[in-house]
Amino acid sequence: MKKPRSIKKPGIRIDMTPLVDVIMLLLTFFMLTATFKSVESEAVEVSLPKSFNTDSTKLPEKDVMTITLTPAGDIFVDVDNYLVRQEVFGDRFAIGLYHPDSTTKSEIEETGKIGNKDFKRKVVLLNKAQFEKTLTDLRLTLKNMTDNQSDFRIVLKGDKDTNFGIVEDLMASLKETRNTRFSLVTTFKFEKEGEDSEE
Repeated sequence: MKKPRSIKKPGIRIDMTPLVDVIMLLLTFFMLTATFKSVESEAVEVSLPKSFNTDSTKLPEKDVMTITLTPAGDIFVDVDNYLVRQEVFGDRFAIGLYHPDSTTKSEIEETGKIGNKDFKRKVVLLNKAQFEKTLTDLRLTLKNMTDNQSDFRIVLKGDKDTNFGIVEDLMASLKETRNTRFSLVTTFKFEKEGEDSEE
């Protein structure tokens, strides 16, 4: 009997070109849409007070001036627009610091840290007159840089252990500079579940 001849099957060839195209499109998409948190634009972290009542008003995603009060008695002023920072502070990633107590130094001057963390952004030290001028300059600079003549929305983030005297000093400065509309940020406390969420 004759041995059957083996039939050669054609090899399977996969064209990788479309796969490479899809990978490159996905990579390009994620590179263009991703947002990276720069170390130089880090925010001052505070432990927010808890609240049972909350306002459902959503804060805007841009044009926000954040004023942060720390337990050490420091008041930081920051904006989310790096061009405004450049114009007012002279640095794209700078943050303003006002220490109302003239008998002591700010925490960053004494330790070089805020809380227990190193702070890498440039800190611009301000006295009371400079702080109030900065509040006005930040608002006016934004108005000059945008077509819609909008104002910064002011957001206050106060640590739950902040001295009340610091809050009084800040309110006086806000009144003096005619910045009387602002939002207070708290942690919302659910009465039954006991879970907290930031509002």
